[in-house]
Amino acid sequence: MMSYRKEKGGLMAIDFDALDLVRGENKARSYNKKLDELTSENKLLRQLVADAIKMVKENEKDNFQAYSAILEARLKRIKKRG
Repeated sequence: MMSYRKEKGGLMAIDFDALDLVRGENKARSYNKKLDELTSENKLLRQLVADAIKMVKENEKDNFQAYSAILEARLKRIKKRG
């Protein structure tokens, strides 16, 4: 659909179908950009979680003896009270 608008120096043709198409393409680009950002963020978060789980598992192995000593000391204190 074509329309004409008065501008300085004369009439200016406006193609509303083309304008709608451009607006739609801009929205699609914005949507795709946001989707790409979220996908990238999701990958980073998944890697972060995987690294955190790996660190927890490694720390469990390394700290098991330390935790055992702490728990044994607490158990001894509880036995003394009772």
